[in-house]
Amino acid sequence: MVRKLNVYFCVDDFLVVFNGHSSIITGCSNNIVKLRFNSFAGKFVIFFRIANNFRYLQYYYFCTKYEVFMTELNKVSQFATSMLNAATLDDLLWTIAENIGITLGFDDCVIYLNINNNLIQKAAYGIKNPEARLLLNTKIIPIGQGIVGTVAQSQIAEIVKNIELDSRYINDEFMGKSEITIPVVYEGKTIAIIDSESKYFDFFNENHKELIQIIANIAAPRIASALYSLELLSTQKALKDTNKKLATSLSDLKHNQKVLIHSEKMASIGLLAAGVAHEINNPLGFSISNCSALADYCDAIKNMHQSIIQHPDLPNELKTKLLDEDYAYALDDIKNTVTETNGGLLRIKNIVSGLCNYVRNSDSFYSHFDINDGIKSAVSMLRGEISEECHLQLNLKKLPDIHANKNKIHQVFVNVILNALHAINKKGKIIVETYSDKNYACVDITDNGSGIDNKNLQNVFTPFFTTKSVNKGTGLGLFICHQIITEEHTGQIKVSSANHKTKFCIMLPFASVSLAHKSDGVRATF
Repeated sequence: MVRKLNVYFCVDDFLVVFNGHSSIITGCSNNIVKLRFNSFAGKFVIFFRIANNFRYLQYYYFCTKYEVFMTELNKVSQFATSMLNAATLDDLLWTIAENIGITLGFDDCVIYLNINNNLIQKAAYGIKNPEARLLLNTKIIPIGQGIVGTVAQSQIAEIVKNIELDSRYINDEFMGKSEITIPVVYEGKTIAIIDSESKYFDFFNENHKELIQIIANIAAPRIASALYSLELLSTQKALKDTNKKLATSLSDLKHNQKVLIHSEKMASIGLLAAGVAHEINNPLGFSISNCSALADYCDAIKNMHQSIIQHPDLPNELKTKLLDEDYAYALDDIKNTVTETNGGLLRIKNIVSGLCNYVRNSDSFYSHFDINDGIKSAVSMLRGEISEECHLQLNLKKLPDIHANKNKIHQVFVNVILNALHAINKKGKIIVETYSDKNYACVDITDNGSGIDNKNLQNVFTPFFTTKSVNKGTGLGLFICHQIITEEHTGQIKVSSANHKTKFCIMLPFASVSLAHKSDGVRATF
């Protein structure tokens, strides 16, 4: 291949400048100057024919296509080898940027990755890379914006000879004079961009574009594979997290099923207890009646006994037997026994009555209700749960009535006091006190038991939340209490716990306030 070119040069300095590259004069004879010239396209031996008093030259240079081809092939091979040795996507992108910058002698090279239609800088060579794999001020350019975004959208490489004349240019750390932008396309989609800038105008040429495009084409499947691997890892992690959540949900579901089964059993037991309590009422009624009659009979027998002893005609032998200590003690003790039995039967009646009221949840009847009576009734029902080592203190102040469903309020008191008994393990102190706060009747139920962790306080009224085992707690009791107080009676129930002391505060509007809100059609808020 022979090409004829005209250049100007200074012979005195033995230096020729050709397209911005320096060449060394290696010989001169018969008006021919011989030079060895290194350029982007390869190594050339150039012969200059001297004319015009050494000011103007005509020269011919010869090079073989094979020599140029082998040089470019070696560069491509070098790129391919370095890309194959890259272990990760990060390694791959940095390798491409560094190799293009160093091998091709560029001032700058930046690799953009297309993530959700945004081109994000991921690797660089030059001023954007002040330290090892440190990217300075990462830029994000949407597809279609700037020179880089335009090339990504069109998938056509561009050379901008003068950046100052191109309005699309987006200023970065390195303010170049010319720019070359090459798309990395895989299966019809732009997955990355290779972008370089130079401090010289019109620095880049078609040879640069062709070589970098070849590199981009080789890199495309490798980058796509690395992206797929990352996506696969991300999907696997998401799947693992989902499986973990599903396992947790399944465990919660199984737990809730056990709780529901247990709750159903408890509900059945409650209905059975209500039926039993109803059946007990009849024999209990006549047992109490008979005990009352027997007490009266005891008084009559004792009076008759005194009359017989005082009779003047009573034989001494019989009188002696009637005054026997054992007989006299038995006669006196009958009355005490009957009285105690009657008291026990009355206590059973109160418990049965309280149980019947407690399980009668369908009762929607609202009436004026003394909150202190509700507390006393709940305590009476739980008397069997209160051991000798448990001190239950009632500080009840006289309060105006509330307008409420007394059976449901009674249910709330039973649940909260029972929780306090479980918290102290029947060994400790429980204080129940009532007081007024503006227009509300307040009940504080405080225990010195194990307390509630701060992390659990916010979940106390959450359905199915419990720190007890399945057979000991359903996680529904306090949730139901919260619904009864806040939704059905426009009140408040709060809990606080510190220093092994837990306090439940229940606030219910007085009857006058509650009825006023109902008549106005307004729900009380706090």
